[in-house]
Amino acid sequence: MSTLARYLRLPARRKRILHAALAWLILSRIGLALFALPKLQRWFSETSKQSLAGVSLDELRWAVLAAARRVPGTKCLARALALQAQMSRSGIPAQLCIGVAKESGAELEAHAWLLHEGTPVFDEPDLARYSLLSVFPAEA
Repeated sequence: MSTLARYLRLPARRKRILHAALAWLILSRIGLALFALPKLQRWFSETSKQSLAGVSLDELRWAVLAAARRVPGTKCLARALALQAQMSRSGIPAQLCIGVAKESGAELEAHAWLLHEGTPVFDEPDLARYSLLSVFPAEA
């Protein structure tokens, strides 16, 4: 089944969640190119508090991952920031974490991920290899 056919078969509620995720992902990508992360988080928290009440973490995660597959060049930081903004609007707390890893003979590798109640939000099989640099709670 094609991507378009799968999209057209989605219930209206899932389409709305997917559209919101796509918008936040694009805003995150553009914002990260122009602003520092703390300023961008603050701006996201000051935007209208359009409620996503009743939307589960699983639905938000699905939507961000689906949208990220269709936005070229999307990396972990934009994905995590977009989901953190949506989780905040749903009343679900999340911490954005940034860490680095360096294997012997390899370049320094950075990664961003979200924690909800101490548990990674995305499937993150190898977080132990990263040294945590910063944790950014969602702005209130």
